[in-house]
Amino acid sequence: MELELFTAYYGLDWLASLSGLLGLYLITEKKPVGFLITAASVIVAAGVSLWADQYGFLVSNIVTFALALRGYLSWKKEVVVRSSSY
Repeated sequence: MELELFTAYYGLDWLASLSGLLGLYLITEKKPVGFLITAASVIVAAGVSLWADQYGFLVSNIVTFALALRGYLSWKKEVVVRSSSY
């Protein structure tokens, strides 16, 4: 196994993947910081995508970011509605 597998993009690809998974896990636990971690990982992954000329992966990251933002905004709206109904 070649070490380049882990170092080709200075570990940024691995960082993006692992932080993305952490962010998704935190979202499933209804922790708002999960959205921030997911957004940060998508930004890093988008940079790596451009660097690697992987435009399909770039599109996937844009969609992931849009879905995370949509989820955050609808979740925030749900909290406001729920708190104002008491």
